[in-house]
Amino acid sequence: MKRGQIEINETLMVLFVIVVIIIVGMFVYFRFSLANVERLGSELSEEESTILLASASALQEIRCSEDECVDTSKFIPFADYIKKDNKYYNKLLGYKKIVFEQVYPDVQGQGECNLGLYSQEDYPENCGYWVLYDNKPQKIGQKITISTFISLYFPEINEHRIGRLEVTAYV
Repeated sequence: MKRGQIEINETLMVLFVIVVIIIVGMFVYFRFSLANVERLGSELSEEESTILLASASALQEIRCSEDECVDTSKFIPFADYIKKDNKYYNKLLGYKKIVFEQVYPDVQGQGECNLGLYSQEDYPENCGYWVLYDNKPQKIGQKITISTFISLYFPEINEHRIGRLEVTAYV
């Protein structure tokens, strides 16, 4: 009788150890899977930003009519239009920030270009960058920023300058 109870206790202990090993294994597996999904989401967001970076300068709303450049005179009206119709652009672009910046030649003003600076006599020397789109989530986990150089066209002075297009994705 005692021998039977000892064998039953041994069997229960072995089953308990096996169940604990299975639970620990499942925990490790799901933890690894979750980390893999987060990494994949980050990569996907970076690829999406890269595609947006390549296509942002080709938007009909801001593109030059003849050359491969962006027309700076269209930035402020387009940014205002995006703010008015933000549901469409929030759905299209998501949680991102799109900034165009003058790089060369150096400019005196380093602030954001707006309608007040645009109408001054020393434009385009008085402002450094344009924020075309900015939609931040309430909780920012990670930021991925990519950029490329582009040609900025200033029709007011009929001149091309070097600029940088920067896309920041919020993951």
